[in-house]
This record gives sequence, C-alpha cells and structure tokens, in this order.
Amino acid sequence: MRRMLKQVAFGLATYVPGVVPLWQRALYRFQFPGAMSARYCYSVWLRHLVIAHQNGLGTQPNVVAELGPGNSLGVGAAALISGSRQYVGLDIVQYASDERTLTVFDELVRLFRAKADIPGVDEFPEVKPYLDNYAFPFHILTNERLAAALKEDRIASLRDALATLNAKSGPEAPFRYLVPWDDDACLETESADMILSQAVLEHVDQLASTYRSMHRMLKPDGFLSHQIDYRAHGTASKWNGHWAYADLTWKVIRGGQTYVINRQPHSAHISQLAASGFDVLTEKKVRNIDGIPRSKLATRFAGISDDDLTCQGCFIQATKTKKAESH
Repeated sequence: MRRMLKQVAFGLATYVPGVVPLWQRALYRFQFPGAMSARYCYSVWLRHLVIAHQNGLGTQPNVVAELGPGNSLGVGAAALISGSRQYVGLDIVQYASDERTLTVFDELVRLFRAKADIPGVDEFPEVKPYLDNYAFPFHILTNERLAAALKEDRIASLRDALATLNAKSGPEAPFRYLVPWDDDACLETESADMILSQAVLEHVDQLASTYRSMHRMLKPDGFLSHQIDYRAHGTASKWNGHWAYADLTWKVIRGGQTYVINRQPHSAHISQLAASGFDVLTEKKVRNIDGIPRSKLATRFAGISDDDLTCQGCFIQATKTKKAESH
C-alpha cells in the first residue's frame, strides 16, 4: 500500500510542467546507465550474435537497426566495429550524445582488438539473455573477419562518421540516429537485416503498429532479436505487482509520463509477432514464482495464464516469414 501511494503521488506530480523531462533524463542516466558502458554494449551485442548463430541466423548483418538505444549508440558501434555496414538507432526522445558514444566507441575497439571474453553474470547480473559460455566467440568473429573489420582506415572512417553524425545524415551513412521515429521517418522498407532491442519493448504502448513497422523495415530474410523485461520497473514491491493495479489506479500512477511500462505480458508479444508475420525461433524465458499470487491480480489481468504470471522476462528471436495481417 505504501509503495502504491508513493507511485500515485509521483504520478500526480508528473502533471507539473517540467517534471517529466527532468525525471526521465535522470532515470536514463542513473537507473539505466548501461549504454554508457562500453563493456555493457559489447556484452549485449555479442549475446544477441551468439544466439543468432545458435539459431542458424546471419551473424554479420549488413544493416542493423536498434529500438531505444538509450544513452549512447554503443550497441550499434559494436555491430559496426565487428563488421556490419550500417547502424540505425530508432528512438522517441534523443538521449544519446556524440561525445558519449565516441568514448564508448574507442573502448569497444580496444575490447574487440583484445578479443575480450563476453562480460557475464558476475559483471552484469541483470543483463539477459544468459549464455552457457561467455568466452569470446571465435567461431563467429574469426581472425579473418576481425582483421578485415578492425583495419585502421576502416575504424578511423567509422569514428569520423560518428563524430559528424546529425539529423541530416543520409541513407548511406554508417551511423543514423532517427528521433523521433515513426512510420513516415523510420528506416526504409525492407532495408534492415536485423532489428534488435534490449529491455525496450515493455515500454512501447503501440505494440501492434511497432511490430508491423519492424515487419515492413526488415528484409525478407532478416530477423528480430529482442530482450523484453516484464517486471514492474519500480512501480510495485513485487516484480509482477504492476498487474495488481486497477486501470484507473494505473492511469494515475502513469501520470503525464509518455513511455512507462505497458504492462503487457509475454503472450501479448507472441500474439503480435504472429499477427505481424513473424515466426518465433526461440523464447528464452526467465521464470520467477515469487511475485503476487493470482488472487491479487486486477480484473484486467485475472485471466492471464500461469505462464504469463511467472514469466519475468524473455529473449526472443524471430524471422519474417509472411505478410502481416491487415488492420
């Protein structure tokens, strides 16, 4: 009850002019600092790549797009440093800065040249997906591939492109950062080989249109790679306590914020993937049975499955296999 009252009070406070922008920037900087760490970005990119290899997917995507890159374009920098041709960061609000990303970029180059192991659970216990082996993936990033990718002139060219990145960067630029992105301004149709995100899709309200947009942007043989976090994100004392709030209470808690968690369970994402024309290849679920019991669920969520009730997060990879349903 105390946590709920605090959340309600904050939700009401967000209607005060200027509170939301200050809060959301502070949240990104202090609660979600990962993208400012080169080791975090290195770990995230290589985890997505390792599991793509396990699923028989392409491990050198030509064009990589990322939803919600956060404080830097570090994951995209890791993709380009390891051999991809172009990265497109898609966000709603601009958080990444050139200066921050350049610092991350330089450290990423050192990590790839050292062929450093993938930072694992000891360093980043909250980062998913978990791997069976965190050794550097030589079976993917071979010596030959790295030698070509890490040539001095190539790295210098990428760094220059990043240093001069701006909203007018053309469609062929190595780095693109589209903010805000929407159906009119986002990546061109069938131009991305891989679209990824890390703990982002739980914040997207318009899931149906977002999955349809990803379907449109992805090449016929492309794939999605998403880690989704279904937890309460501080809005409740139990990890799934956000499902105990009635809709009116949640509306007050949400207040004037534009992209808090959407409270959609795992099955909602799977349904949207199917409706949007994707074939799910893998679901790496994280289970947690220590949340609120079914008896505490709000009416809206009373009918969710036991699978949803205990699914704290999931890593999903999916391929584009058919046309999306018409809406």
